[in-house]
Amino acid sequence: MRADRTTGGWSAVALVALMGLGCAAGDDASEAAGGAADGDLAASAPDGVPSGAKPAPGNVFRTLDGGEASLRDLRGNVVVANLWGTWCLPCRDELPELVELARIYDDRPVVILGLAVDSGDVDEIRDFLEDFGVEYPNWMMGMDDAVATFGAVGFPTTVIVDPEGWIRKELLGPQTAASLTEEIETLLR
Repeated sequence: MRADRTTGGWSAVALVALMGLGCAAGDDASEAAGGAADGDLAASAPDGVPSGAKPAPGNVFRTLDGGEASLRDLRGNVVVANLWGTWCLPCRDELPELVELARIYDDRPVVILGLAVDSGDVDEIRDFLEDFGVEYPNWMMGMDDAVATFGAVGFPTTVIVDPEGWIRKELLGPQTAASLTEEIETLLR
């Protein structure tokens, strides 16, 4: 399947197929989603922009406590932003890995952030997160925003943002704590 970059979107059939298949992760999926190739995380272009990076969006998201927040509020930290949904079975499988990742980086400048996509009201999301032992912050967004803001073509989608606010990696499909730790450690150096 190939994205129609001229119209800015995926066909509905392709999106449903990716979501149904669990969006198998891998370097090819990352590259297709615009992510940097392995080993490119620490590289920089001559103008100081990291190679393959793009700026993190400045969108304001709704927090579960009714407030507002932005990725800009998290500058100075490596941010692992995970787009997920209560309706997404591969997302459920991935949650324990993210809970473990949050535990590993509890005392370091790393923020694990959930972005709940079309996952019900605040109480439904809170109950769901409690069932999975999720204690890291979660914000809410709609499907249209997930596609427009992050180019999400399936779920889960994980976006890794460096401390300066550059998206350094975009990963499609469930990730492991071990694979994300490798990406994080590269950015903490």
